Amino acid sequence: MGRGIVRGTTVLIYETDDSSFADSAIEALEQAGIDCYRTGGSLNVPYSDSTVCIHIRDAADSQRANEILIKLGAVTDRPDRLPPKWVFAVLAVVVVLLALWIASLEK
Repeated sequence: MGRGIVRGTTVLIYETDDSSFADSAIEALEQAGIDCYRTGGSLNVPYSDSTVCIHIRDAADSQRANEILIKLGAVTDRPDRLPPKWVFAVLAVVVVLLALWIASLEK
């Protein structure tokens, strides 16, 4: 018995060291009708990698799978962001005041 035709590409959707979270995630994804599987995990061998990888078999399910994982408490990557504009404004004022102070000392 086969699994049927795969419509898209297999995608690594999440990595975690928390095996119980991975189990919950796999169960929730399967309940949502998303074909998925896990790889990795501790092999009960000293110094083995405990990372569990959760894969989905159809890339078209990526958005739904991500939504499910986030609802379960998955950690999301936040992109690096610049500080707020006011930080740059304060730094600019400090630089101008410092330049004026140094200029006044040279008189």
